[in-house]
Amino acid sequence: MSRMGHKVKCLLVTPHYFPLCGGALTVYDALAAEADGVIEVLTASTNYVDGKEVADWQAFDAKAPYAIHRLPALRPTNGGQASNVAHAVVHAYSDWQFNKNLLRQVVQKIDEIGADTLCVGSLDSLGWLGAAVQRLRPVKTLVYVHGEEVSQKAYSSRADRRRRSALQAADVIVAVSNFTADLVHSKYAVAENKIKLIPNGVDSARFNGTVNPDVIGSLGLPAEGYIFAFGRLVARKGFDRLLSAWPLVLAEMPEAKLVIGGEGPLEQALKDTLKREQLFGSVTMLGWVDAEALPSVYGAADLFVMPNRTLPDGDTEGFGLVILEAAAMGVTSLGGKAGGTTEAVVDGVTGLLLDGNDVEQIAAAIIRLLQDTPLRTKLAAAALQHARANSWTKKTQLFLSVLEGLHKQAS
Repeated sequence: MSRMGHKVKCLLVTPHYFPLCGGALTVYDALAAEADGVIEVLTASTNYVDGKEVADWQAFDAKAPYAIHRLPALRPTNGGQASNVAHAVVHAYSDWQFNKNLLRQVVQKIDEIGADTLCVGSLDSLGWLGAAVQRLRPVKTLVYVHGEEVSQKAYSSRADRRRRSALQAADVIVAVSNFTADLVHSKYAVAENKIKLIPNGVDSARFNGTVNPDVIGSLGLPAEGYIFAFGRLVARKGFDRLLSAWPLVLAEMPEAKLVIGGEGPLEQALKDTLKREQLFGSVTMLGWVDAEALPSVYGAADLFVMPNRTLPDGDTEGFGLVILEAAAMGVTSLGGKAGGTTEAVVDGVTGLLLDGNDVEQIAAAIIRLLQDTPLRTKLAAAALQHARANSWTKKTQLFLSVLEGLHKQAS
């Protein structure tokens, strides 16, 4: 992509990155890998949640087919709520100093790489950067929105106002689903013509339908198929409801096997449920699945399940990238009727949608698809075709068109 003979250059800033886990990180990695040097990433070498260095980040960066720049941190370490007014003042001053220094470093990196566009990859923590950078450099600003950043209630009215300000100040918003785009427009009064829809894609070279039996064997997975659930172990994904439904599935199909992959805050609670309900014989918890192994783990499954739901605070799934990855491996999915998942699953065509709060409905849908092989096969074939039409190569071209369009408007 070029503008007046010069390549468009985008600095994408996000406070955490691979090899940490997260759907947004998958999106940014895929875009940067396909963008032929247009996108460079600025991120942190420490995890803001615990302040610890991200394991193996140097090895990941060395293998990446694009430039990754690391600062020690791009947001303050999560220190919890201030205990009194004095502590709140100290925290506020410390954050101000941190952000002042961060702004200086971001501008330096923009100058260093010759970026003409700043892409903000984390609305709540870095949304303020857009307007701040534009006061110092003539760059265009883009905010990438995945869903939960706008669906989930902000922790304060001030934080919500900051969201609104950051979204309205950006030159363009990229939304991963119609659900997300509609929220940005209706909840934060962003003009529709500033919102560009780029649904998530899938790496068709990596998720190519090939299953390595050695991978399945090395992980100790069932040889004759299983149900797979994968993602960050958080409430909105519905892993807890899935485990509640599992005894109902076993009552009908006692040989059924469930494999759960992922890490997150619900991990111990899920393990406690397995122990309490004596489900360890039929349920395997893999922890986080290595990137090289993940396609085979998807592809060897009979069915992928993510009974996601919208939480009381509005937290919900913005799209459901894992569903598209499963589809690319020829596996149909059960997804929740919540958030952007209703766009990742074409109900009755590529998979089935259900109420992620309804344990009996979850169990019934699983049993139906396990017992009805022709239906499962038909849905899987359509899911595969849907995934092939949504490669990251195509999505990256859309993203680059958005970047180029920003600068055409300015010329």
